[in-house]
Amino acid sequence: MPIIRTNDHGRAAPGSILPASHALVFLTMHVANGLAVPVLSLMLIARGASAETLPLSVGITLAVTCAFEVPSGLVSDALGRRAVFVCAMALHAGAYVALLMGMGFAGVLASSVLRGLALAARTGSLEAIEIDRVMDTSPEGHARLAALDALNGRFALLETVGTAAGGLFGGMLAALDGSYTMLIVAVVLLSSVSLVGALAIFPRDAPRSNAGARASLRDELEAIVAMVRRSDNVRLVLACSISAGIAMVALETYWQLDLLVLLGGSCEWMLGIVSCLGMAAASAGSACAMRGGFAAHAFGGNGRRMFYILLQGAMVVVLAVLSLAATPGLFTVLYALMYLVLGARSVVEQTLLHNAVPSSERSGMASVQSVAIRGGGVFSSVAGSALVPVIGLNGVWIALAAIAVAPAAPAILRIRTAVRR
Repeated sequence: MPIIRTNDHGRAAPGSILPASHALVFLTMHVANGLAVPVLSLMLIARGASAETLPLSVGITLAVTCAFEVPSGLVSDALGRRAVFVCAMALHAGAYVALLMGMGFAGVLASSVLRGLALAARTGSLEAIEIDRVMDTSPEGHARLAALDALNGRFALLETVGTAAGGLFGGMLAALDGSYTMLIVAVVLLSSVSLVGALAIFPRDAPRSNAGARASLRDELEAIVAMVRRSDNVRLVLACSISAGIAMVALETYWQLDLLVLLGGSCEWMLGIVSCLGMAAASAGSACAMRGGFAAHAFGGNGRRMFYILLQGAMVVVLAVLSLAATPGLFTVLYALMYLVLGARSVVEQTLLHNAVPSSERSGMASVQSVAIRGGGVFSSVAGSALVPVIGLNGVWIALAAIAVAPAAPAILRIRTAVRR
């Protein structure tokens, strides 16, 4: 089996980490996902929802995603990642076809269910194929961790760049067509392109030696539970993912409202610029973390784990400090800093998780992590809704930052205790 090629500095060569043709499939998928992001609520209202029923349609998508995350990951591990990804993109296209058919609120509800199924099925599918390839072709030890850093960094860059590009393009299409028909057609076409690209470019999943030993999804789930019990790194990542879900949903829910108060007047046009700045900062953070091998030297033998804990702490601190931002400029800098930390944190997190998880459970564990993030997000939404009327926007940043500490603190303390021993 060929070994990942390296350059004169010992880093993996870019083409051997993620081939350009594979990267193009990922980029197309993220552009398709990002097209509707800036105007999703407006599009659903235009297609049959109302201000009263909009939360229901959004809640259905979240509930379906959470319910099917783990089962879809287990099916992906057992039956094939490429096949599940193809199904996910077909469901994503179908969600927007349902809106295009003009069935009113029934079409919006059908679209919400299909979108939730698509999000659940897509988690960790094609990524798992690439991670398996890097794990199989990289030597053990630091070389493998460096290759995972590079691969996860490229995944993060493709996601932020693709989502930002899709958002900008989707906003322009929405401005040109108030019925959102052009935007919906674009989503369907790009989803179909990524589906066909995956079938044409990605190989079928290689058979796994223990696939026949697991007779049911229950066996797969038991294997994942056993992995969580025996791996400190997996428990750390899952706990910190809940914390990250709380922080990220808090940021995305309240930053626009807080910034508009600081700006004063009607300055909504600036929100798009700030949002793109956040995506750029996340990309910069991911790019820096791709070369995060220095952490192993700066923090000793558990370098990446300690670097991850440091980034986790920085995320909570920046979220709390947002309450002190008294000017639009300072708020924007803190918003960008938050995304810089989140971008770097994501790369290190994925390296820790995938290095600890065997191939046979990789998609399933990715789904478990996704549920942890979304679960934290749901809790953040509920807590924020109760807190904002009482303590206001300034207070909610500190309160949710404090809440975000709770899920991760026990796992971090356990790690620190084990390291001292």
